[in-house]
Amino acid sequence: MSQLYPTLAQMGITSFDNISRYQLRREGRADVLKIYYHRPKGSLLSRSKKFTFARPGSLGPVEFQKTEQWHSLEDTSPVLRQALLELHWLLGSEVKTDEATADTKQQLLADLEHMERVMQDKLDELRRQIEALK
Repeated sequence: MSQLYPTLAQMGITSFDNISRYQLRREGRADVLKIYYHRPKGSLLSRSKKFTFARPGSLGPVEFQKTEQWHSLEDTSPVLRQALLELHWLLGSEVKTDEATADTKQQLLADLEHMERVMQDKLDELRRQIEALK
C-alpha cells in the first residue's frame, strides 16, 4: 500500500485505511496539514497527526507581502502538494460533503471549547502572579 502513496509513507503514515479526513491551514509562515484517523473508542493510538511545512522566506517589501498577489506567488512545499494529491486519491470518493461539514463543525466547536479552557487557565495564572506581587 505504501507504494501507492510514497509521499505519505515518507511522512511516517502507515495506516492508510484508517485515514478519515484531512485539514490544511496556514499558520504564520507555514502550511499545516492535519490528518485525522478513524479510531475505536478507548484506543491509545493518536486520532490525528500534524505536519508543518515552512514557506520560503520573504523576498519583497512588507507592504507587498500583505496583498493577495503575494500569497498567490508564494510556493507551497512540493512534498505538501504531493501529499495532498495522494490524500485526495485515497479519500476521493469516500468523503461525503454533509458528513465532512458536520465533522468540521464538531471539530471547530471542540477546538473553541479547548481554546476557551486554555485561555481561562492562563488568565487565572496571570491573576495569581499579579496577586503574588502585591
